[in-house]
Amino acid sequence: MRATRLAIGLFFFGDGLMIGTWAGRIPAVQHHAGLTTARLGLALFAASLGALVAMPLAGRLCERVGSRGITVAGLLLGGGSLVAASVATDLVGLSAALFGFGAGFGAINVAVNAQGVALERVADRSILSSFHAAFSAGGLVGAGTAAAVAAAGVGVQLHYIALFVVLGVFALAGIRYLLPPEADDRVEERAPRRAFARPPRAILVLGAATFCTMLAEGAAVDWSAVYLSRSFGAAAGVAALGYTAFAFMMMTSRAIGDRLNRRLGPVTLARSGGAVATIGLGLALLIGSVPVAIVGFAAMGAGLGVVIPVLFRAAAATSAVSASAGLAAVSTIGWFGFLAGPPAIGFAASAVGLRAALGIVVLATLTLVALAGNVEPGRRKERVRTAACPTSP
Repeated sequence: MRATRLAIGLFFFGDGLMIGTWAGRIPAVQHHAGLTTARLGLALFAASLGALVAMPLAGRLCERVGSRGITVAGLLLGGGSLVAASVATDLVGLSAALFGFGAGFGAINVAVNAQGVALERVADRSILSSFHAAFSAGGLVGAGTAAAVAAAGVGVQLHYIALFVVLGVFALAGIRYLLPPEADDRVEERAPRRAFARPPRAILVLGAATFCTMLAEGAAVDWSAVYLSRSFGAAAGVAALGYTAFAFMMMTSRAIGDRLNRRLGPVTLARSGGAVATIGLGLALLIGSVPVAIVGFAAMGAGLGVVIPVLFRAAAATSAVSASAGLAAVSTIGWFGFLAGPPAIGFAASAVGLRAALGIVVLATLTLVALAGNVEPGRRKERVRTAACPTSP
């Protein structure tokens, strides 16, 4: 159990490390490929498209072959695609590489969460939030390392090759301890399902809550520094503290999220997290002060950090779909929110100003509070526990 938990945490950390490293070296990749900002935007869209294509496909593959292999394949595909991106010299090459990167990210996002919820059923206690804390920690380490490596003048190709080696070591070290395919919840074992069936209402509601949560997260990623600099004239270093505080508090809240889930229950935890995020961003928008805005973004990160594990756990436990299919559905819907939110805020800001446009995020977190009552469907655990930990004859 302990080795399996460490292995799953290692893959979550590796996923975050990959994302953070990519984010920190985007300018270097753009320079090597010789792309304008507009062309870079097209290449980044390819990454988003790859994730959207891969998430539902990964859900079906996890049903058929198990989440263990998809977890490892997704991590290696993402890391290898970054190496390809670092040597791309034109838009076509970079777009192809980033499509692979997005596909790898989407696949491991579904599969490693399926591993996490399966282990929760084996352990019969809440542990998923700690895995998401590992993901957040990996993102912070990746971004910080990227900044240091770039400042030292290390080329992006060498950096990404080193990252791929590290991810390969993670894969080799962790694969033997991941849960076997028998531990995955298989929809075929319970009822036949069409390849393109509409998800059940419970999944759609959880997807809507995930959409709101990830819309808010995407807004913090793309607009927190811009808000601090444009609205208050903060220097670049100070403006960056808005997202830094958000990301750090998200990681911190996830580290204690399992304890809070056991004490408060998923409904109260999700509702409280949404409320804290709403109040935090509301203060950041209403009070014209840089320190208050930074504290507000920190509160927003703390509130949102505990919500995604609750939503993913509920999706994996929803009847009529397998755990991996439920995770794939809510992940895909949530990813739409992450992608659509920041551009919508940008368009709105051109008409009403950025401060008013960020009110879209307040509406999203309020909607999350309203939907929080749907995060506690009946659990399915006995069969999975028996498959993962068979008793001796």
